[in-house]
Amino acid sequence: MIALLSLILGVARADEGMWLPEQLPGLSDELAALGLELPPSQLADPAQDPLAAVVSLGFCSAAFVSEDGLIGTNHHCVSGYLSYLSDAANDRARDGYLAGSREEELWAGPAARLYVVESIEDVTDAVLRRVRPRTPDLKRREQVDAAKKALVAACEAQPNRRCRVASYYGGRTYRLITQRELRDVRLVYAPPYAVGSYGGEVDNWEWPRHAGDFAFLRAYVAPDGSTADHAPENVPYKPPHHLTVATEGVAPGDFVMVAGYPGSTYRYRSAAELRFHAETVYPRKVAVYTELVALLTEEAAKDPEAAARLSSPIDFVGNSLKYARGMLDNFEKSGVVARKEAEERALTAWVEAHGGPHAEALAELAAIEEAERATWARDTVAGWLMWMPDLLGATHTAYRFAVEREKPDLKRDAGYQDRDLARARHRLEAMDHTLWLPADRRVMALLLRETQALPADARVPQLDAWLAAQGGVDAALERLYAAPALAGAEARLALLEMDRAAFEASDDPWVELAVALEAWQAPLRQLEREREGARLRLQPLYIEALQASRGGHFYPDANSTLRVTVGRVEGYAPRDGVLHLPQTTVAGVVEKAGPAPFDAPQRLLDAAPGAPQSAYADPALKDVPVDFLSTLDTTGGNSGSATLNGRGELVGFVFDGNYESMSADWMFDPALTRSIHVDIRYVLWLLDAVEGAGWIVEELSPAH
Repeated sequence: MIALLSLILGVARADEGMWLPEQLPGLSDELAALGLELPPSQLADPAQDPLAAVVSLGFCSAAFVSEDGLIGTNHHCVSGYLSYLSDAANDRARDGYLAGSREEELWAGPAARLYVVESIEDVTDAVLRRVRPRTPDLKRREQVDAAKKALVAACEAQPNRRCRVASYYGGRTYRLITQRELRDVRLVYAPPYAVGSYGGEVDNWEWPRHAGDFAFLRAYVAPDGSTADHAPENVPYKPPHHLTVATEGVAPGDFVMVAGYPGSTYRYRSAAELRFHAETVYPRKVAVYTELVALLTEEAAKDPEAAARLSSPIDFVGNSLKYARGMLDNFEKSGVVARKEAEERALTAWVEAHGGPHAEALAELAAIEEAERATWARDTVAGWLMWMPDLLGATHTAYRFAVEREKPDLKRDAGYQDRDLARARHRLEAMDHTLWLPADRRVMALLLRETQALPADARVPQLDAWLAAQGGVDAALERLYAAPALAGAEARLALLEMDRAAFEASDDPWVELAVALEAWQAPLRQLEREREGARLRLQPLYIEALQASRGGHFYPDANSTLRVTVGRVEGYAPRDGVLHLPQTTVAGVVEKAGPAPFDAPQRLLDAAPGAPQSAYADPALKDVPVDFLSTLDTTGGNSGSATLNGRGELVGFVFDGNYESMSADWMFDPALTRSIHVDIRYVLWLLDAVEGAGWIVEELSPAH
């Protein structure tokens, strides 16, 4: 029993950290102790195996898993593609999809992209070359922004490349990331919703878990191997590197690692920021997201077409709601706020002991944060209004392009340069497959009323004036949704061709509203530029002091760039008398089966009795393993990341964290923070024994 507990609860604590690949050689001893068999120098190079096989979908992680461009990721990462491919007659968001051959693989739509890292280069000197200690804040921001855009423009002079200059440690260092962009992405297999999201919101973020949260895509290119838009004559992409499947899977205590693109963490934010989120931000999100989930679910129940189109946004908002609730629970039970305050006391003590400019930097940053908190409610509600309703989001985006086009390209705001126009166009095209006007109207109504409920001194005057001119919220909604021309792609795309004068002369209600909101937002954007400049001056000093006060290894907060995290397969004890083992099996799927959200497909239940005798069964478990826990440090954006063993072979895909891990975005807790993965053996068993997709299994075979 003692040996079992040592495997479940472990003692080695090198798990925390979303490490830059280049940092891994400095962790050689820790990695060797955990069980890494590859040389850390190999992991430091994104052009070598296994990191070279890791790719990004732009919002989720993924990886090449065959020499013919097959890509593994999560089911929930392809939910938008499934919505695009769904209608009342073919609800693939509900039923999933299996291509019978490569000829039957379905184009995921004009917005689908795959990004393959080609190089990562330190460009700190180039970005900060013109910045001087006494450079005014706004000028500092302009200089850094200009340098970053010039680097990106030079990088993207290469055809079919998407480049980015990423900031680390509050602007202490910068890296130029060059990615090849592949534009023909096709769906190969996605399980039914009742498999990929088995348990729905009931099981979301929970353990034990039994979800088959995986899917397969394929990247296509022109016959000569060059990047191409979707076309019938395109052929599968031949990646220089792909992962090898480890059919033996994992066992408790095994080393595992994940390479992917974690989105955002807040581990170096102040204690005051954490308290504000605990007391204000997350409670407000819970209230609004609760209403959004309810109204979207009601609309989906009214029409099969609505159900197909709204499946992805319901999942997205539902996940965001549970995340916000989980944060509040975690803050209350885990002592994260008190731990953050203790950390800040240590920082203050270091600053007081060492003097220098750090004390002034901390005080100035605190004043900026306080000013932002003062307008948070207004800024957040107005921000939701400008992106949640599809039609207003599309119109406001097009107007921003028109305004920014009056400037030279390199002077425009990020996201509104010429390089961004094709993406915007594709999103507006794809909306024909996802827009559902009754739901859009109800979302708009909710958010307009949220703005009107703000205190008088926290309202948006331009919005109030526009609503008054319409005769109030109800009259405005009727005018907006009576017969919106923008419900069609042709009208939306026409917006991208309009200049600023045409927008401001238009009597279309959507355009009027977008122009009114931009009149409010533009001056605030200038204020934010000044604050960004101040942060560029102050945050490096803050991070320097924080690193010195903590000591030891120090990794940057997640920022959607390539990271590696390491750990072991391990369970945990969430509360007194409860011990979670780290693996689940097909028997558990059957045990849970019943009404939705546990409505496992009958073909899966029919195949389940044969699972223990299959080639995919685990000898120790005497069944096919479904999901497993690890101590890996992951967050949103890591979804779809390939889970690798010590030899760099594929053993699963990470798809979630446990409920107790949500507050790890603010502070990692080694005792409770766990990642949840789908086991590669369940993936293979489902494809083979349940779906009869032997051709995909063969392509995944190490001997293929």
